[in-house]
Amino acid sequence: MIAMQEAADRIEADPAAGLPAPRPYPELARPGRAWVKAGRYWVLYRTTRPPVVIAVFFETANIPGRL
Repeated sequence: MIAMQEAADRIEADPAAGLPAPRPYPELARPGRAWVKAGRYWVLYRTTRPPVVIAVFFETANIPGRL
């Protein structure tokens, strides 16, 4: 899937560049976690070394209702 490869490449290149939370859901910000938007997906990952993807959500999903 192209979007997942794009997300992985961006996370690997600069794990600190992710957003604290998806723009529509600022209440989802947590220490040690970051989000990137790739294609129509939001990707949640841990900012550890190495970074670890922990969730992928379609952009129209009820993200707060699924975490």
